[in-house]
Amino acid sequence: MSPANPAVSHARVYRPRDAAASPLYRIAQDHLETLLVQDAGAEPRPAAFAEDALRAFLECGIHRFGVVRFRCGQCGESVFVPFSCRRRLACPSCDSRRAVMESSAAMDGLLPRAPYRQWVLVLPKRLRYFVHRNPALAGEVSRLLASAISRFYAQRSDPGSGGETSVPCAPAQVLVVQRFGGKANLHVHFHAVVSDGVFALREGVGGTGKLRFIPAPEPSPAEIADICERLRRNILRRMVRLGAVPEESTREMLARLHGGFSLDASVCVAADDRPALERLIRYCLRPAISLKRLTYLPQTGLVRYRPCKTRPGEPAVLEWEAVEFLRRFSRIIAPPRLHLIRYAGALGPRHTLRPWVTHAAREAVPYQDLLAGVARFPAVISAASDMVRKAMSAAARTWAACMRKVFEIDPVLCPACGVEMK
Repeated sequence: MSPANPAVSHARVYRPRDAAASPLYRIAQDHLETLLVQDAGAEPRPAAFAEDALRAFLECGIHRFGVVRFRCGQCGESVFVPFSCRRRLACPSCDSRRAVMESSAAMDGLLPRAPYRQWVLVLPKRLRYFVHRNPALAGEVSRLLASAISRFYAQRSDPGSGGETSVPCAPAQVLVVQRFGGKANLHVHFHAVVSDGVFALREGVGGTGKLRFIPAPEPSPAEIADICERLRRNILRRMVRLGAVPEESTREMLARLHGGFSLDASVCVAADDRPALERLIRYCLRPAISLKRLTYLPQTGLVRYRPCKTRPGEPAVLEWEAVEFLRRFSRIIAPPRLHLIRYAGALGPRHTLRPWVTHAAREAVPYQDLLAGVARFPAVISAASDMVRKAMSAAARTWAACMRKVFEIDPVLCPACGVEMK
């Protein structure tokens, strides 16, 4: 049907993706049943939740499994949008949408305008096995990492001056549990996007107060190595206390020079570079694999994947049999009810600073004002304004809002006349 409105013909029109044409979909469609029924030998059968996620992925974006119909009330044009599976780390399309939603929510309502630093904690291979086997251990490691970072920034900042009394200061932290590496492999590690300094609440006389941001100096390599060593001992002691790791394995990891632990904090984003901060959060929340670097050869049953980074001597393209790749990919899929995104420090659910910090983020308080101090805002928020804020947040996380943000198109506009469809 030709557009009735000439201006619409020059606009970008939404077209639903061809889910069945992606190489990952064809791999799962051709070899999932083979993976589940064949004798895997030494390889264990994929977990039940991974099998359910892969079966749901085969229905994601396929029209015959359900659609939403958008209809134009003016010209009668209809657009059918298929349902998505929403399975974590099993569907790159749903993971991309989730990354946009969570990064937008963090930028609009959680992270004020301040410098931020990325901290990346890598565990030794032996410990990754236990963290993968017991999903609850990821929360323990995240908590210890958040505590170590908060303690480090609190010691380097001096929130008290002028005889005022301050509540405990803390940095704003968004922690992400990543279960994959750059080679489509299981690799449990942790990313933390942390304000490069602390937020402190200065209480004055008569209930008045100000929220200030106190920047911290750049951490030196020696300081990062000291934090990593403390983390190594605290994590291993906690694992032994929980009975999650055999004591002989712990003693062996403690006897090694670094024990396989690695902590990096080299990436920093300036306070005025908000697009870079959003890209950093999306990078932490990115899908497990890139479909652009994945190739499937149905004739030979081979799968090829091109990692974004390779070390000297490593092949530029990795190759597996399709069943082996699917088994490898199934290990990455996250168990149900495992929190992959956590908030700590000043963003902790019960922290005193959270209402202040989130208010500064929603009001887009300039960085210079945060350095000088932001006056107290009303502590009591009316039920009506709270409902409006929640409704606006929900609208910003919808499918249509994500499409507008990423592809700069409005999928609910009629392709014929340009009127918003219902």
